[in-house]
Amino acid sequence: MKMLARLFRSARGSATIEFAFVSLFLFGVITVALDFGVYAHQKLKLGSAVEQAAILAYNKQIGSNTTSISDYILASAGTNSTPTVAITCNGTTTCGDGKCSCLTATGGFSSAASCNVACSSGAISGNYMKIVASATYSSIVVPDRWLGGSTMTQSAVVRLQ
Repeated sequence: MKMLARLFRSARGSATIEFAFVSLFLFGVITVALDFGVYAHQKLKLGSAVEQAAILAYNKQIGSNTTSISDYILASAGTNSTPTVAITCNGTTTCGDGKCSCLTATGGFSSAASCNVACSSGAISGNYMKIVASATYSSIVVPDRWLGGSTMTQSAVVRLQ
């Protein structure tokens, strides 16, 4: 009995127990921070691939060939899941037809207009391409709702002419 009482009064090993509790808390915080970091990194890589494809389309290095633009995004996105790519030109899926439209404030297209005329917004009508890429992200620890959902979406609009 004396030995048991002496064990409870002893302070030896208390630092080890405190370190164990603190390290569990720090491990949890680091894991959550890494999850947010990986999500942000993947979203930035997807956005970079979409922007680079838009620049290449503008410079006519890819042109209006939607298949090669999609292939470029798929190859350079670097996400864990394969992104889906949707490309529209002037609000339709037909690119390179020479039609022009006006951009709206929300990034959409108004009805087809003649090329190089003033739109109601004050911009000049032209041939626009909109690229939208989406990829799913599976979080490790963090609930998907904390990350804005499990789908990352990035888009870019570029004037081709």
